[in-house]
Amino acid sequence: MSALPDIEQATGQVFPPLFKQLHAAGRLSWGSPHPQWSEAVFPSLQAEPPVLLYAQDYEPLESDELLEAWQDLTAEDHYNPLRADLQLLPFARTGAGDSYCFWSNAPGVAEPPVVLVWHDDDRADVLAANYQDFLFRKMVEAVAEYEPPYSLLSHGDLAGNLQRWLQTHQSVLRSDQHAALQHLFARTGDIAEGAISDDDAQAIVAEVIGFDQLDASFAYVREDA
Repeated sequence: MSALPDIEQATGQVFPPLFKQLHAAGRLSWGSPHPQWSEAVFPSLQAEPPVLLYAQDYEPLESDELLEAWQDLTAEDHYNPLRADLQLLPFARTGAGDSYCFWSNAPGVAEPPVVLVWHDDDRADVLAANYQDFLFRKMVEAVAEYEPPYSLLSHGDLAGNLQRWLQTHQSVLRSDQHAALQHLFARTGDIAEGAISDDDAQAIVAEVIGFDQLDASFAYVREDA
């Protein structure tokens, strides 16, 4: 099952409009799975980077993985069973197996915040007020975590990679987010030298997308587990 309406019906949850827009445009996929993905698939994506191609510790769930990820997260026999009052919809993961999710029934919000659900801890971190803000945050953090050769941004010309990445994301960012990234990505010398710290990145994040729950954490595991 890969059609988003079918997944929404099965889960009883709704993906944010921007996510659905990007999915329909084919911008969320990083290509077919491959044992040598970085050599066989990644180079073909660099000319027109899909969503968050250069983000650190981020892997999109392909269409045929979305429902399975939700079923795993909500399974009764899951080793960290989900609280009954939480509705979480996974859309990506970290390399360690933690899940980026939309918090579909977060109280008092128009769009679902994005949370990181830790697979080995009873903890979910609020990363952004919405999906658009999450994209911005991951793009900012990518340059603070720049570490050749592990960072995909270091594969090829750094300035060119940053320029193309920003160009393909301009239409999904607010004008203030685009301006902040344009200024940050222009600092290619500082990025290459590792002179942009995590504190620098988080200061930009707080200034541009800050809200009262940013980086708050909550328990997600059912109490009787």
